Amino acid sequence: MGHLQENGIRVNVTEVPDIVASQNERGIPRSVRGCHSARIGSYLVEGHVPAESLKRFLEERPDAAGISVPGMVVGPPGMEGYRPAPYDVVTFDEEGRVTLYESRLGGVRGGSN
Repeated sequence: MGHLQENGIRVNVTEVPDIVASQNERGIPRSVRGCHSARIGSYLVEGHVPAESLKRFLEERPDAAGISVPGMVVGPPGMEGYRPAPYDVVTFDEEGRVTLYESRLGGVRGGSN
């Protein structure tokens, strides 16, 4: 959340008692689920998607249900490691098809991304 706010994206937080139930209700494919879920307009956002990737995605307005950094991978903002680590940002559609959006090299704790 802090990373998005620092990059000019307004965030309204709503705590849910059961994120899995919320993801099920929204039809988010299991393969793209992250530890955070969001909605921006008609798009779903899962996990630690970098602000730069999210902004580009929103500008391009692809025919997709959403964008994700699936799981709890090391590298993206908020999940930095002790050395740079590669990770993927993917898009997904309502049928659960996943497409690579971009591959990135993650940041380092205490460093900038």
